[in-house]
Amino acid sequence: MSTQKHHKQENVIVKNLGGLCVVGTERNDSRRIDDQLRGRCGRQGDPGTSRFFVSLDDNLLRLFGGQKVQEFLKNQILDDSPMESTMLSKSLDNAQQQVEERAYEQRKNLFEYDEILDQQRTVVYFERRFILENMSLYKTVLAYGEQIVYEILNLSKREGLTLKQTIKLFEMVFSQKLSFDNLDEKGFDFNQYDEIELATYFFQEFWLNYQSKISQFSVYGNGNRIFRTFERQVILVNINQMWQEHLEKITLLREAVSWRGYGQQNPLTEYKKEAFQLFAQAQEITVLLTLFQLFRGLVI
Repeated sequence: MSTQKHHKQENVIVKNLGGLCVVGTERNDSRRIDDQLRGRCGRQGDPGTSRFFVSLDDNLLRLFGGQKVQEFLKNQILDDSPMESTMLSKSLDNAQQQVEERAYEQRKNLFEYDEILDQQRTVVYFERRFILENMSLYKTVLAYGEQIVYEILNLSKREGLTLKQTIKLFEMVFSQKLSFDNLDEKGFDFNQYDEIELATYFFQEFWLNYQSKISQFSVYGNGNRIFRTFERQVILVNINQMWQEHLEKITLLREAVSWRGYGQQNPLTEYKKEAFQLFAQAQEITVLLTLFQLFRGLVI
């Protein structure tokens, strides 16, 4: 009780002396902060005063007030005595408004950049959570196989590879020798080889190789359980590695696109486009490395 009485006595003394006096030695970049300082001297209806002093050499006035304003005010000051000027107050208010608008644009621009990465982060985290929580990843790996089949076939068609070269690519992924009758040496002619037929053939080869790998693990007792654990670890390691490398590339991309404004290009638009391309490439590489390691995995 004595402490409360002591505080009440102090409050009465402060009020009798005129309340809290806030003295500012400069104007802040934000008007909100100045208003908060002024508000401290009149809380809950208590009396108080505030006074702000500004020098012509302060950054806010020097950077945003303009050289003409400074020269005009210097000519009005005959000695070192302080002065009050409506023109100076308006100049400071305008300067603070410019700083706040610039800070708002910077925050808005930063949010738009971060939003793109946040969307990609959501996709990666969802995929990781799916891999961790599902007991069987059989359908996931089959989807990986279907994806890599069509990607290699589209690559072969786009680059004009021969069918033999295309088979070499699949052999590199599947880690197994493939055979195909009547190989075309002149080029990948889809008129001669039906695209759906080729995709079906290569997916069957993928499925057979995948089943063969599961059978290899059966010699270690519960081979299916061991392979599922190995399968999950391989996928998670590749997803984590992909995301780490993608974050590094995105950081470099963000620094690089800032210079494209000099070439009459919108840096944010360029960032969105290339960030999407980098993420798509990273996902394709993740699928390729996952299958590459799965088909070469051994338990020692």
